[in-house]
Amino acid sequence: MSERVCDMAPTGGALAELRRTNLEKVVSALRQGGTLSQSELARVTGLSEATVSNLVRVLVQDGRVKLSKGRRNGRSVNLVELDAAAGELALAVTVAREAITAAAVDHEGSVLVERSRPRGPESPYGEERATIVELIEAVRAADGVSSRPLAGVGLALCVSIDPVSDTVPEGFGGHLPAFDPSWYGADVTGELGEETGLPVRLINDCDAALLAEVRWGAARGCRDVLYLHLSSGVGGAILLGGLLYRGGPGGIGELGHSSTDTSGRLCLCGNRGCLETKVGGEALLSHVADLHGDDLTLGRLAELARSGDPGCGRIVTDAAQDIVSGLANVVAVLAPERFVLGGELADAGPALLDPVSRGMRRMASPRNWRGSVVLAELGGHAIARGAARYAFDGADLCLQSLK
Repeated sequence: MSERVCDMAPTGGALAELRRTNLEKVVSALRQGGTLSQSELARVTGLSEATVSNLVRVLVQDGRVKLSKGRRNGRSVNLVELDAAAGELALAVTVAREAITAAAVDHEGSVLVERSRPRGPESPYGEERATIVELIEAVRAADGVSSRPLAGVGLALCVSIDPVSDTVPEGFGGHLPAFDPSWYGADVTGELGEETGLPVRLINDCDAALLAEVRWGAARGCRDVLYLHLSSGVGGAILLGGLLYRGGPGGIGELGHSSTDTSGRLCLCGNRGCLETKVGGEALLSHVADLHGDDLTLGRLAELARSGDPGCGRIVTDAAQDIVSGLANVVAVLAPERFVLGGELADAGPALLDPVSRGMRRMASPRNWRGSVVLAELGGHAIARGAARYAFDGADLCLQSLK
């Protein structure tokens, strides 16, 4: 189908979807390139100048862009730029193990409004989709959001995403922690898009956190980054050449399932000695239950380690050594500029950072890696901010998935 059909009035679902896709191409090009002429937009997006002209007209009517006179190569041209006064927002929805949260986020990563609801790990997909829609509508109706244009929804899930099918793939042995099997293969983006009237983009929570740290946090300006998320589970994400690496079938960046002990504790994935069995929240808390009771949280363990508690400090130091043993070779192979430690355990601060840094210097060959280990900076809003960034810019932030 020729892209020139976008010049025509939409007469069906496929045509309307094509127009929406092309509109987002133009907006994304302006986010990346700033002020551009219509000829430059055509070159960047691969669309014809006539199509770009029609799309720009729609965006001006919607208040998303503005025109001004300028010059290119000595000639007078119309310049197009995003209208900052319009205050475009993105909606970020995070589905974590304990709660579903929706937030409105601006281009600078500021969280303006937030609504949350607790969730149970066995809730079926249909019920959770209804909750997501309710939270989205609550955020859309809030003061400071209702009158502003929305770029779309970034939906971050604490589970692997198949970037080819854009679905949640079946879990280990037909089960994934915190997700009912009814999620597997569901057309999440399509169904939520129909119910909300907004484009929806699906992303893993660790991938979202990494995008946020690269844009606003501990990895600003870096092009090659390894991110490790240390919470109730252990996840990760990889940035290569300035783009998020998602791979083909999903599961890329699941650093918690790197194994260093073939006779170690059995993991949900079927392997033994996976990093998650050693430094996941459940494993760490089990070591200090006798000292601090069964109601100790991972966040509190990290806080005690940071403040000098000897028992919790020892547990965090041991965890640091496990992290180094599990990931030194990965770091050496990928040679990232930054190795970022995030999640609740990162709140231990130097109690975690210092032994990991020392261990990496000792075990990762300086010929292969001369990067640095740092703590994530964005805390609890990292995932929401990254999901919003993904809603704004989508595939432009990622390496192409393998087809």
